[in-house]
Amino acid sequence: MAYDSSEIEKKWEEMWKKEAIYRFDPKSDKPVFSIDNPPRYTSGNLHLGHATGYSLIDFAARYRRMKGYNVFFPLCFDVNGTPIEVRVEKKYNITKLDLPRQEYRKLCSDYANGFIEQMTKHFEILGESMDPSIYYQTDAPYYRSITQLSFVKLFNRGLVYKANFPVNWCPRCMTALADAEVEYKDNVNKLNYLKFQIAGTDDYVMIATTRPELICTCKVVAVNPADKEKADLVGKELITPIYGRHVKIISDPKVDMTYGTGNVMICTIGDKSDLEWIMKYHLELEKGIDEEGKMTELAGKYAGMPVADARAQIIEDLKASGVLVKQEDNPQQVSVCWRCKAPIEFLQVPQWFLKTTTFKDAILKRASEINWYPEFMKVRLEDWTKSLEWDWVLSRQRIFATPIPVWECKKCGHAVCATEEQARKYVDPTMDKAPVDKCPECGGELVGCTDVFDTWMDSSGSSLYNTFWERDPELHKKLFPMSLRPQSHDIIRTWAFYSILRAEQIEESKPWKDIMIHGFIMAPDGTPMHTSAGNVIDPIPILENYGADALRYYAATCSLGIDHAFREKDVVRGKKICIKVYNLGQFVSRYFEGLQTAPEKPAELRTADKWIIGKLSQTIKNVTENFEIYQFDKAMKFVEDFIWHVFADDYVEMVKSRDDDAVRYTLYTVFLNAVKLLAPFMPHITEEVYQTHYAKFDGAKSIHLTPWPEPMDIDAGALEAGDAAAEFIATVRAWKAERKININADISRLEIIGGDSAMYRMSEEDIRQGARAKELVIAESADLIEKVASVKPVYAKLGPAFKGQAKAIVAALGKTSADDLAKQISEGKVVLDVDGQKVEMGPEFFDVQKSLSLDGREVSTVQCGNALLAIEQ
Repeated sequence: MAYDSSEIEKKWEEMWKKEAIYRFDPKSDKPVFSIDNPPRYTSGNLHLGHATGYSLIDFAARYRRMKGYNVFFPLCFDVNGTPIEVRVEKKYNITKLDLPRQEYRKLCSDYANGFIEQMTKHFEILGESMDPSIYYQTDAPYYRSITQLSFVKLFNRGLVYKANFPVNWCPRCMTALADAEVEYKDNVNKLNYLKFQIAGTDDYVMIATTRPELICTCKVVAVNPADKEKADLVGKELITPIYGRHVKIISDPKVDMTYGTGNVMICTIGDKSDLEWIMKYHLELEKGIDEEGKMTELAGKYAGMPVADARAQIIEDLKASGVLVKQEDNPQQVSVCWRCKAPIEFLQVPQWFLKTTTFKDAILKRASEINWYPEFMKVRLEDWTKSLEWDWVLSRQRIFATPIPVWECKKCGHAVCATEEQARKYVDPTMDKAPVDKCPECGGELVGCTDVFDTWMDSSGSSLYNTFWERDPELHKKLFPMSLRPQSHDIIRTWAFYSILRAEQIEESKPWKDIMIHGFIMAPDGTPMHTSAGNVIDPIPILENYGADALRYYAATCSLGIDHAFREKDVVRGKKICIKVYNLGQFVSRYFEGLQTAPEKPAELRTADKWIIGKLSQTIKNVTENFEIYQFDKAMKFVEDFIWHVFADDYVEMVKSRDDDAVRYTLYTVFLNAVKLLAPFMPHITEEVYQTHYAKFDGAKSIHLTPWPEPMDIDAGALEAGDAAAEFIATVRAWKAERKININADISRLEIIGGDSAMYRMSEEDIRQGARAKELVIAESADLIEKVASVKPVYAKLGPAFKGQAKAIVAALGKTSADDLAKQISEGKVVLDVDGQKVEMGPEFFDVQKSLSLDGREVSTVQCGNALLAIEQ
């Protein structure tokens, strides 16, 4: 029966699910390997990046399970946050202001939950061994309560505060953003050169700005003190265009003299540089742009206009008044919301903050305690941590996320936090009562906070939730810190950073022992996949055409820490490996069909048997070492090379004609262990081989519950002799292939001349059988006789040199003996009688072909290591 991936994979997926093969046992005494699995975001379909990334995680889970660990690998989904809200608002053409909060939440919840069943099925099809018995999703009260409880504890310790502070603000999402949620894209805008009149004179100073709409909030103009030409301007006042405000000129060394005119308009707030100057000089914060991205009353006649429209109109008015002198294209990086890609503004809005900057040293210390795979990825976290300037903005002005469990006094603004008891049960301050009836400070009315947490507040608590923090002290002690955090490199500054911060603040510990960072999967041409570019590859047709194991093979070729272009040829190769393993299972099983027990090791093994067991042991060692450090690509290479080349090409070819207890035991043992090494990568085909050929002897419910192979004794002598034998056989096979001779065709005689004859004799029968030689001779030396077989003209040179005579020369060659021609060639020239004329030619016009004979028989010779192979066809 031929290999059918769809039938085989579906069969074993159903069995694994029915038998709960991957269930975590909280009562087990086995050592725990816990994975802080990235909850799959429920806002879209499966893509190649998911298929690859989760397969890499699954490799680690399956390996550790076979190593005897009680593996904690939860099925989980991230059902929170702005992306879902954005999609819901687009789908229903609404905003968060159009519906009551509960109705809006339900729309978001229904939308997100609609993907979960399909996504769960995709995980099953891929063969991911996640455990549904420890399932969670981040919008569930049981998960959100952990977020709230951790917040209450931090609040009570004084690590949370509310401040009216400038924050990154997305007008589209109408919410604050942490620095880590801001992306930057290249853009070309206009640098506008404007005249600012010097007060009391007819002179003016030229200001270059990309944001003329913020002239209404201009506080000062700055020049660099090193700019001597502008020294006399310091202290003078300028009159702002349109608004007629008087602003002073100050000096500051941070002004870039090379940008624009070297005169900087400091507004509230154009960018981070503005903010730094505002803080430094204690300038009044005025609000020229509101939360919806529209101009405020400060903008005068432009009030209520969206920023882009106001900018365009102001530029037209400045042109008309003669204030705008010129415009230049200005390449610039623009900050945008990482979710909806709308431009970001700096707005002063009351927000909740978690103290972060005071923990920078502690975060760096914890990061150094974690094993990073690959190590160079740690630099990203270190650089981000060192660059932090402000605390974490925890609050978001959205709806579909975990509510901040606080009530605030309408009269004095005092904040009352939920009790730990309330948080444990999950609380919504917009619906639930405060823990006290009135404000403890002034007796005023308490109103529930409508803000929700940044979704990273939920995500960064995954290691606390997974380890049963504040729910089961014994289990928490057993599971925390977790064994592994797998994730992609783009969220190091968010998920990894915040998780380390939270673990430090709550547990004074690192959250996990290891962190494994993978890259992105790119389009085949190496460019990012984007729907807008039309280059997104749907993995479902790939799974249907080649099977999950084949796609998982592609995942195994992807090194950690770097991006990879998708290569379908690797999936094709994966399918070929599946077929190879399936067919090897059919071949090997013939040697122990009908047996009631597994073949036992006989008293004596042949050299080839000892050799393949030694090679297997080396492979086990190499594969295990690479699994331990998450080098799956290298581990897969070792497994693939062993199964395809060493076992199938070499050993199987050596022993095909054997039928003895030694080969029976060796084939059974070696292939079983090889299939186990492959099992984490290709779970379906290995389960098929195990259940079909080995389960009745080995006794396990699944290959994935069997122990990981251990290296066996290595016979150094047999290993060396076997390597030589395998090389001889491979050389003969290559010789046949060059001559288009069937690989399985017999040769009359093979003589091995020179080298270590004694060692070669250890594998004499294995070499003879593997090479398909009727006769094998191993000799320390031999008398090889060389003779000329033929002399042929080199037509490519003959024609151009002799033109019309070429045909007659070829005829003359045919009348001259090969030996005579060879003798003349060795003397440096050939003289031929061509139609009665003597024609002299050089050696370059001839190709002398020689043959060798051994004991009177014609042979071909091939050098192989220190030995010469003489092959008689």
